[in-house]
Amino acid sequence: MEIIVEEVLQGKRGAATRFYLRYAPGVRRYLLAKLPDEHIAENLLQDVFLSAFDSLALYRGDSSVATWLLSIARHEVADYWRKYYVRKAVEKTSPLFETIVSEMLSPEFASYKSRLRMRFMRAYHTVGVQYQDVLSYRYELGMSVKEISIKMNLSFKATESLLYRARQAFAAAYEQG
Repeated sequence: MEIIVEEVLQGKRGAATRFYLRYAPGVRRYLLAKLPDEHIAENLLQDVFLSAFDSLALYRGDSSVATWLLSIARHEVADYWRKYYVRKAVEKTSPLFETIVSEMLSPEFASYKSRLRMRFMRAYHTVGVQYQDVLSYRYELGMSVKEISIKMNLSFKATESLLYRARQAFAAAYEQG
C-alpha cells in the first residue's frame, strides 16, 4: 500500500491535502474528458474524493491508487449520465402529463366519468345475481377462480364457465348502454 494512503488512514496532519493534490489533476483530466461542463467535472471531482475518503480503509492495494480513484470517477460519471437521461425523459414527458392532468380535472372529464360509471352500473345490475357475484369476486375482490369455486360451492370448471358467461353477459349489457 502506498505511504500516502497509510498516512491518511493514520490521520497524519496534511496527509489528506497531499493525497488530494497528488491525485486530483489526473482525476480532473478524466472527468473533463467525459463530461460536458467544467463545473460539473469539478462537482464530480469533489464527489470522487469524498467517496474515496469514505472507503479508503477498504482499499486493498490490488491496483494503484490512481487506478482505484479513476474507477470511482468512472462510476460517478455513469451515475451523472444516468440521472441526466432520466431528467431529460421527465422534461420531455412533463407537458404530456400536465395535459393529461388538466384534462382529467376538467368538468367534461368528470361528466364523462360519471356517464361511464352509470353505464357500468346499469350493465352490472342487468346481469343476474349469480353473474354479479362471480364478477365481483373476481374483479372487485381479486379472488382466483379456485377461491371463487370454493366460495360458490362449484367445481373449478363450472366456475370458469360461469365467469366466462358472466363476462359475455356483462359485455353485451354494456354495449346496449
